[in-house]
Amino acid sequence: MLPIAQVFGFSIQTPPLAVLAGFAVALWLTARVAPRRGLSGAVVADAVFYGALVGLLAARAGYVALHWSAYATEPLAALIPSATALWPWSGWVAGIAFAVIYLRRKGALTGQLPDVLAPGAAVFLIGLALAGLLNGDGFGVASDVPWAIELWNAQRHPVQVYEALALLVILAILLRLLRYRLPAGAVALAFVAAYAFTRVFVDGFRADTGLVAGLRVTQLGGLAIGAMAVWLLGEVFAERR
Repeated sequence: MLPIAQVFGFSIQTPPLAVLAGFAVALWLTARVAPRRGLSGAVVADAVFYGALVGLLAARAGYVALHWSAYATEPLAALIPSATALWPWSGWVAGIAFAVIYLRRKGALTGQLPDVLAPGAAVFLIGLALAGLLNGDGFGVASDVPWAIELWNAQRHPVQVYEALALLVILAILLRLLRYRLPAGAVALAFVAAYAFTRVFVDGFRADTGLVAGLRVTQLGGLAIGAMAVWLLGEVFAERR
């Protein structure tokens, strides 16, 4: 865990840096992948970038609106950036809506778009996993395996590393699949299924979530989402015949 690093006398928060690095690499990769499916890399990357920016602003605005009593006496405090004072729902809705409108106007809202976005999503999730490792979030259960890490006063499974490594494998597979002429949506569904089942495995080593019928809530969600993605993937290929 290294939430803050000292660089030339300055204190830098490392988790947001990991997220930003993941986002930057995801944008670069998306721009490189898009032409493989007949889309403009610049257009798709711009849609993701501006959609994320609008989403952040909307998430901040939503949080301020929900907690206005805390800002009523000092309204200017609402303009102070904060990585925690955000309302995700308003951010997701506004960001996705902006990206969809932008892509529609540019003629890039096609069935190939989810496949183009899948590798970038995998990279971004790697950034989130590393941010969790640096911040000590999503920690694993206590363990004496040789590769255990010291976290919260115990030796634990490095579940964030497990997730990042699994995503690297998934990313390599996705990039390989994009070389083939698969039905639209097949690569994206493969990504959803692979990541969902990855969470089923990885979250079995986590210690920060509750259990339901012997499984963690995220594992149950992963099983449901993974099974649905596999079924939809079968339907996609069935329609191609």
